[in-house]
Amino acid sequence: MAGGREQGEGSEAQGGSLCPNLAPSREPRNDPRMRTLERRRRRANTVTQALKYQLAACCEDGRIEAMVVADADGLPLASSGDTYACDEVAARMVLVGPRIHEFNGTLLGAGHSWQVQMLKVQLDGSELLVCAVGGTADARKKQITRGAEGALRILAA
Repeated sequence: MAGGREQGEGSEAQGGSLCPNLAPSREPRNDPRMRTLERRRRRANTVTQALKYQLAACCEDGRIEAMVVADADGLPLASSGDTYACDEVAARMVLVGPRIHEFNGTLLGAGHSWQVQMLKVQLDGSELLVCAVGGTADARKKQITRGAEGALRILAA
């Protein structure tokens, strides 16, 4: 007998608890009031899908028509929004400014014109273009920065 009880007494009532002085819990161990907030709305299984989700979130939040991440040859790695605009903008931005780091203006194409912002970023010695099409200039600037940071984070992982 220890402390007025026999050894083992109360341990079954406590469910084998190491703290026999606490009342047993009758509810599940998780607290439904303390839910964690997941910042991501969707999860991706591939890098390409992760880039698409990143660009889609930028388009949605910035009310932008389209966004694309392309390689130095103008080939889209991932895009969201108007596919034709993404393909054309990626291909033309490589030709428009091989020596410029940023572009903000109107890009003309066959029967089309797009309000575009482009930012070049470096990843492991390779140059990537991140382009935003449509929306306001402020929205494009904000989302192009967000999209570039997201693309670098995703591709570096």
